[in-house]
Amino acid sequence: MDSLLWSTLPEHLLERVLLRLPLPSLLKFRTVCRAWRSLLCSDGFLESYSSISPQGPWFFMFTNHDYKDGSTFNPISNTWHHIPLPSFPVNERYIPVAAGGGLICFCASTDGQKHFAVCNLITSTWRKLPPMNNNPTYLETVGMVVDKGTGLYKVVVAGNHEISVDDITTEVYESGLDTWRMTSSMPRGADPLLGTITCNGVLYSWCCDPDGLVAYDTYKDTWSLIQTPTPDSLVSNTILESRGRIMMVGGLQEGNITSAICVWLLNVERMEWVEVDKMPESLCHEFLGDRTYFMCVGTNDVVLLYIGGGLRDMPMLLYDLVERQWSRVSDCTLPDERLIDGLIDGISFEPRLDILV
Repeated sequence: MDSLLWSTLPEHLLERVLLRLPLPSLLKFRTVCRAWRSLLCSDGFLESYSSISPQGPWFFMFTNHDYKDGSTFNPISNTWHHIPLPSFPVNERYIPVAAGGGLICFCASTDGQKHFAVCNLITSTWRKLPPMNNNPTYLETVGMVVDKGTGLYKVVVAGNHEISVDDITTEVYESGLDTWRMTSSMPRGADPLLGTITCNGVLYSWCCDPDGLVAYDTYKDTWSLIQTPTPDSLVSNTILESRGRIMMVGGLQEGNITSAICVWLLNVERMEWVEVDKMPESLCHEFLGDRTYFMCVGTNDVVLLYIGGGLRDMPMLLYDLVERQWSRVSDCTLPDERLIDGLIDGISFEPRLDILV
């Protein structure tokens, strides 16, 4: 390769070349020199980059119980990358609670007060959100939606001040206004899990009691409770979004043993879960062994299944919701001294250079 030729390449041609590179290559490219880093951060390049289709989800897996470090898995190349977390305050433990459109929302709890921050892991930028109007003691569910056209985002937080499901208030943060506003209360009696998915502008959380989904319309600022009975003996289930469809991955128990891991699709006409796939029995046994519970995170049609809680050298699997294919994940390549606690928790996100916090 002629280095002189490349050094005189016009910037607009260099930009076209860069736009065809996979994201890991761009991350290496920006570390070469200040000029190349400036090019990747320029308004012109980011505007062109914004038109590129998402390169699939990445998965950030935390490797210590303080949530201060981790490793990122790229399922396209089946490789691990070390991407440092933002420089959050050292005396606060920020835990990921939601993600959307290239951003991750973190939450820290100090003296009973919740503090939220939004970051872009790829650009190493973050911002602490202003205090909420009615800061909840207990979080019920947190969701995030990002307008891909404008880059503006909303963070939806539902919580209360007592261990009760009778009065769960909601506040919405809007990045364009940099303020929180109170909206409607969650339906009485709903007890959702913390995580949410976004489907056509609506946030969904799974409720164990009553059995179904609780939905928040981000356009109308209203809640609704949807009765969708889940299969008997369901464990470790997680709802997911795939191309405008609501899906679920979970295990089925026989006695005290998880005997199968299945995938369901929500039939929106009948409001019932329909099984569409099942992990091969041999792979299920290899993955779980004699364990009962597992965890999974996913977005953009790809799901990562893993054993949480800090166990080392545990198998990890990928599942493609569109192709309906299971595959094994390569071992994490972090040095042993940085894997003292193993892979304890994770979150999926869409890696983007062009999304601002």
